[in-house]
Amino acid sequence: AQVNVAAAPSAPSAPTEPPPPTGPVNITVTDRDHIRGAQDAKVTIVEWSDFQCPFCARFHPSVVRAVQEYPGKVRWVYRHFPLDSIHPNARPAAEASECAAEQGKFWEFSDKLIERQPQLGADLYKSLAKELRLNETKFNECVTSRKYQQKVTDDEQAGLAVGVRGTPG
Repeated sequence: AQVNVAAAPSAPSAPTEPPPPTGPVNITVTDRDHIRGAQDAKVTIVEWSDFQCPFCARFHPSVVRAVQEYPGKVRWVYRHFPLDSIHPNARPAAEASECAAEQGKFWEFSDKLIERQPQLGADLYKSLAKELRLNETKFNECVTSRKYQQKVTDDEQAGLAVGVRGTPG
C-alpha cells in the first residue's frame, strides 16, 4: 500500500529587515524633516534617534553644540527611530514631539524631552505643552489621536532602509 504524506503548511514568515547597505547611501532631506541650523549648510548630520535612549541623551548636547559653534556650516536633521522593545515611552514621545512641531516647537519640546528623559510619559508631555505655551487643547487632541503615528513609522522604516539598527544612528 502506498501512503501519501502532505507536508504541513509552513507558518508565514515574519517580516525581515532589509539588508544593510554595502556602500554609501544618499539621504534626501525634505520639508518633512526637522532641521536645526542653516538649510544650506555644507555639513549635514542626519540622526535617527529615540527619546528614551540614554546614548541619544548623551549625543544630543554634542550635536546642539556643533550647530551652535559652526553657525551656517552645520545642519542637524532629526528623525525618529523608537526602539519599542526596550524603550516603551520612545514612540509616544516621538508622536508628542510631532504634535509640538505642529505649533512650531519641535526643537524646544525635543530638548526638554532629552533633559527630562527619566520622566517621559503623558504627564510630562502635557506639562511641556503648558511650559512652552502651546495650545494645550490642540496638543492634547493631537497626542490622544496618535495623529503622527505613521510619520514616526515612516522615519523608522527610512532608517532601516539605510542601515540604521540602533540609536543614535
